[in-house]
Amino acid sequence: MTVPSQVSGRTRLRPAMRAVAGAWMLSASADVFLVFALLWLAEPQGWSGAQTALLILATRLPVLLGGVVGGRAVDRFGPRAMLLVDGCFRTVVLGVLAVSARDESLDLLLVVVLTALAGFTEPMSYAAARTLVVRYEPPHLRARANALLALGDQLPLVLSAAFLGAALTTFGIGVTLAVPAVLMLGVAVIAVLLPRTAPPSAAPGGAGSSAVPHDAADGSPWRIPGVKALVALSAAYYAAYGPFEPALPPFVRDDLGGGADAFGLIWTMFGIGAIATVPLAPRLSRWRPGVVNAIGAATWGVVTLPLVLLDSVPPAAVVMLLSGAVWGPYAAIETTALQQWSPPARHGRLFGTQRALLATASPFGAALGALALDVAEPAVVLAVSTLACSAAGLITLTRPGIRRRAEPTSLAPRVPDAERDWGT
Repeated sequence: MTVPSQVSGRTRLRPAMRAVAGAWMLSASADVFLVFALLWLAEPQGWSGAQTALLILATRLPVLLGGVVGGRAVDRFGPRAMLLVDGCFRTVVLGVLAVSARDESLDLLLVVVLTALAGFTEPMSYAAARTLVVRYEPPHLRARANALLALGDQLPLVLSAAFLGAALTTFGIGVTLAVPAVLMLGVAVIAVLLPRTAPPSAAPGGAGSSAVPHDAADGSPWRIPGVKALVALSAAYYAAYGPFEPALPPFVRDDLGGGADAFGLIWTMFGIGAIATVPLAPRLSRWRPGVVNAIGAATWGVVTLPLVLLDSVPPAAVVMLLSGAVWGPYAAIETTALQQWSPPARHGRLFGTQRALLATASPFGAALGALALDVAEPAVVLAVSTLACSAAGLITLTRPGIRRRAEPTSLAPRVPDAERDWGT
């Protein structure tokens, strides 16, 4: 049925928006599960630190180009279409990877090529989901929608970490690596079922309306005050965090005396902490998003640093729970601010480029971390990573652009005329 163009007083997210959040969670789960699996399998497969660094870079460097190209494609062809493209393409590529591991061994060159191909289209789902927020929801519900999308960033940590150890032990490498392909098939199915959307409107009260500065008139979101500062903070934060990921598996094995199950438990606790605090994001988004996130980055490093002093799994799990709680609201706060400050017709390229930068920054740091493990203890690499995150947050607080206030979101709710509700 057709939804009336004016829907006043709506306080619940539309079924279509919840479906988009589900698609993004499947997409993110496929990505996180694959990375976790490959990082854990690196040592048993006999890959050196340099080879692991190569794999990490090959997995993420294509995201840099894919984010720029894919973001523009979202603006040009529509978010629903590009969500479908990513779902279908990664289903095929990751399916080939799973088949190649049926003999329980992995060819490094083939893994590098296939993960690089998958990384090229991954930003499409990210940019599409965040672009659809302003197509499906009015301004007063977008912070809530972004918090729901942020759950899609955190739940994969819990689910992937909880399932990975059991999957490898029970089913082996080939079946375990088939999981990401199945998840991406789910993304494709949801994309087919999503309702079509009208183009974003810049008119007052329109679906895409937000307080966009006059210097955005040239169509470039990067000239808007606050946008570059906020994304630069995230790039520095994610790069500093990067070494944490390759250093954690050997730290769990060598310092904590744990196996795959302990590794999964630690990441599960991190994810639970993050999920618990994601609902705070809409409230935190109302003040100065950049300041909130800079303080969050600095706090994350301080809270996580005690991990390196521990020698058993239970206290490490508690530290990771607190660490996740600090991490939780970050992405949703950033997304809401970027949506408010930039023209809706350019959201695809903005979020595609943002994804490209962040998805490259973290693996770049991870590659450095993997190389550092050849000459330094895992605990040292973890300590440097956490301290660098705190430094990134504190340094960014000195930048004027980071202090921009959030824009008001009290505009009257509106749904595009051409939109159909999903499931009604």
